[in-house]
Amino acid sequence: MGKFSSEEIESQYNLIKMLLAELEKYRDAINAIKKDIAYMPIELKKKLDEENIIL
Repeated sequence: MGKFSSEEIESQYNLIKMLLAELEKYRDAINAIKKDIAYMPIELKKKLDEENIIL
């Protein structure tokens, strides 16, 4: 897996937070993210853990 910039990590993090804010509206997108969580950059996983965001 390639390296991710801090801007890419921040962008993905903000997208996930936005989707979770409207859970019912974006349920399909959230479920897709859950399936791909094994491929998330470690930095993004750490950031989500720090904020106690559980998918």
